[in-house]
Amino acid sequence: SAGEHPPPAFDRTVIQRLPEKPGIYIFKNESGEVLYIGKAVRLRSRVRSYFGKSTGRGPWIEILVREVAAIEHVVTSNELEALILESNYIKKHRPRHNLLLRDDKHYPYLKLSMNEDYPRLSIVRSPARDGAEYMGPFPATGRIRRTIRFLHKTFQIRACTGSIEDKTAKRCIYFQMGQCLGPCDGLQTKEEYAGKVSDALNFLKGKNTGLEKKLRSEMEAHSEALEFERAAKVRDQIRAIEHVFEKQEMVTVLGGDQDILGLHRKEGRAYFRLFFVRGGRLLGDQGFTIPLKDEVTGGEAVSGFVKQYYMGQSYFPAEVLLPSAPPDAGVIARWLSRQRGRKVAVLTPRRGGKRRLVEMACENAGESLGREEVQLSKDQATLEAIRQALGLDDIPVRIEAFDISNLHGSQIVGASVTFRNGRALKDGYRRYRIRSVSGRADDFAAMREIVSRRMERIVNEGGEMPGLILIDGGKGQLSSAAGALEEVGVADVGLCSISKGRTADNPGDQDVFFLPGRSEPVRMKEGSPEKLLLQRIRDEVHRFALTYHRSRRAKEDLRSGLDDVPGLGPKRRRNLLRVFGSLRGVIQAPDAQLLVVEGITPRIVAAIREHLGGREGAEAPAAGESPAEKTPAR
Repeated sequence: SAGEHPPPAFDRTVIQRLPEKPGIYIFKNESGEVLYIGKAVRLRSRVRSYFGKSTGRGPWIEILVREVAAIEHVVTSNELEALILESNYIKKHRPRHNLLLRDDKHYPYLKLSMNEDYPRLSIVRSPARDGAEYMGPFPATGRIRRTIRFLHKTFQIRACTGSIEDKTAKRCIYFQMGQCLGPCDGLQTKEEYAGKVSDALNFLKGKNTGLEKKLRSEMEAHSEALEFERAAKVRDQIRAIEHVFEKQEMVTVLGGDQDILGLHRKEGRAYFRLFFVRGGRLLGDQGFTIPLKDEVTGGEAVSGFVKQYYMGQSYFPAEVLLPSAPPDAGVIARWLSRQRGRKVAVLTPRRGGKRRLVEMACENAGESLGREEVQLSKDQATLEAIRQALGLDDIPVRIEAFDISNLHGSQIVGASVTFRNGRALKDGYRRYRIRSVSGRADDFAAMREIVSRRMERIVNEGGEMPGLILIDGGKGQLSSAAGALEEVGVADVGLCSISKGRTADNPGDQDVFFLPGRSEPVRMKEGSPEKLLLQRIRDEVHRFALTYHRSRRAKEDLRSGLDDVPGLGPKRRRNLLRVFGSLRGVIQAPDAQLLVVEGITPRIVAAIREHLGGREGAEAPAAGESPAEKTPAR
């Protein structure tokens, strides 16, 4: 067949010149687009196998081979380096014939800063090799925050930021609530605090049996010493720990950290479900849906998934359990072990408890795919209802919404959000500083600017045009957006605005929709899926714009304070804010405390007092009152 040989334009001698060494190969078409990236122990033999009389790999290889016009390669010293380079190149070029993960978000981790004298808890996106302890990932951010609150309350781990030496306020609110024992005030020794940290760490690692035994011994010791209040506190700790562990699902009595992968395939699609087990307990899971050709074997699919997923991770479990054995399982295990710094076992269990865990993950993957299909069907029905209600030519698979935020003409900003198939597409969110308007509130001109800038960029970069543009506002904002589309030359894009009730355009109580060229609004049934979706998109862009506006205002308020003090450069400003936390804290601080800060001299203190007001013993400006209002003009 035509697919058994390379196309005439392809120079077959390139294959003969490839070395028999480890490395990666890159297939490109005539226009230079990267079609496929693979790795090999022997490059020439591997590439030659694609162009033989019989590939034995099915029709997708034939389609690929027909498109190949050029082959590039990179030699590596061993197969492990080839695996890493392959994953990096796939992530960079995203070839359409490679397996590509669509869900690349990073779940947060809980960090316990063991590299500090008095460790504290924080939430981070990527673990680092800095001597701290990391737990996770936590698929639900609400759960990680509840865990932190529990640890603060139960083990009195300090909640304040920075090092103990940075503290200027003694016996803070956490001390008053009994959630901190005051190490910054010398009320708790380093050894006592370390004991609390050790208990918290055992709790996080699921070592509840030994922890409860230790706490019961402490409780009995306090009781024998007639220290009944302390005994009662330890008793409450034990009860809280028991309650938490009762609610957690035990996966394996052996404990340890595992990632368990499930795979379900159906009609050219694959759904991967990855379960995170930490300390023997199920912490959560994450799902990925991807297109997958029928000819790709389960082992190849699993190999592609594992390499792409762990390339973007910083935490690696002791075991990875897989539903099918990757052809390069050995090199994957060596790579993960090197990344972790300790051995990582990559297993494809055939029987026993671990096999049942993999089967559970596969079963859940199938159920998730079924639920996703049902939800996708509902989403499509909702989008079709929107198309009909607004008179669009096509279903608005991609919807982009725009909003403006300002306060009496100050700090005017805009924002846009993107939804695909009714779901937020976070990498499509954009923020805008308004350039055409300054010092006055002109939402119409600002809306025209941000819609124009967004559409121009899509046109110039060849991006995906939205099926519907949703404007948060009335007829004026809609007219401005329509003018922007005319200017850019994309007036055929679907456009509407959503107006809240009780406005000049919409005196009623319910949200309505305005279309270009129509004076009467479109009314959708209250509570209908199509109206709820558009309202949700409107609320999201409003939230996003408002958050950006508030952050800009906060920065401007801070800049207008410390930035105007002569002799106070960026480094000294950072030192002051690190110690006192805010502009208000700097103003409230006595001169003696200001002089303790690195780089702050009596001359600078005098300049701060002259420009910002506030003296030792004086009150700070009231909320909303600027320093200039408190200090007489000079």
